[in-house]
Amino acid sequence: MKRVVAAFPGTCGELFQGTLDGVQCLVSCPVDRMAWLELLLEEGEGISVPPEMSKTRRALELALTRRPLAGALRVRRLEALPEGKGYASSTADILAALYGLANLSGTPLTPEEASRIALAVEPTDSIAWSGLALLDHREGRVMQFLGPPPPLAVLVVDEGGVVDTEEFNRRDSRALLASLAAAHKEAFALLKKGVERGDPAEVGEAATLSAEACRRVLEKPLLERCRALVRSLGGYGVCVAHSGTLYGLLLPVALLNEKEHVTEAAARALPEAAEIRLHALAAGGPR
Repeated sequence: MKRVVAAFPGTCGELFQGTLDGVQCLVSCPVDRMAWLELLLEEGEGISVPPEMSKTRRALELALTRRPLAGALRVRRLEALPEGKGYASSTADILAALYGLANLSGTPLTPEEASRIALAVEPTDSIAWSGLALLDHREGRVMQFLGPPPPLAVLVVDEGGVVDTEEFNRRDSRALLASLAAAHKEAFALLKKGVERGDPAEVGEAATLSAEACRRVLEKPLLERCRALVRSLGGYGVCVAHSGTLYGLLLPVALLNEKEHVTEAAARALPEAAEIRLHALAAGGPR
């Protein structure tokens, strides 16, 4: 028997999402909250995956056509990310399983290949790269590594409820997104420059521009108060889950050492929030 444990970071929505030259793209905001899977290779044949992980099963079936295993593959979920929020729970599960399979088969897996397999199952977040990346999250026509994440704390605020991401992704928002093309172009250019420079302030400003544009597509009722809270904490900006319920307040990394102060301030400012958690901005890629 062979055993591997694989983890992938979840996200606090996106630092950017919009259309670039007519292509819908995003840059995920990975944080240090992980999805953990155990993969076992045993005698026998077939795949055993928890029934609630049907998307992960489909991705593994696709991957096994390219890198077959001699034996039976069993997948067990050790720790899950919340669903319907913007944590990239499905993508994190799929990618953890794919990289675990690559480890068991002894064959390397590139972020591009992993993302293409995931995209064959569903729209996908850009967390396969060990850093921050731009991805055409529907068809994979754009895959661009941007660089390592700058040092940032991310105060994750959940407004509550869930968003049905499958229903959201079925919406035809092309005309609305086209009307926001100039704002999207400005936000991404600023984000790219901020990542290249390692500048948290530019990254925060870019994320806020993207969040403001998102309000035209999906209501973000806490956005203005989140922006006010960021200013009071000396932060840089706010990102959102463009198809979820999360807000990410982008703060100086030193505030990770003041967790109680930061979360108490957030609880006072946003008493209706369903959950408030302090995380660090993380690189994507497998663990």
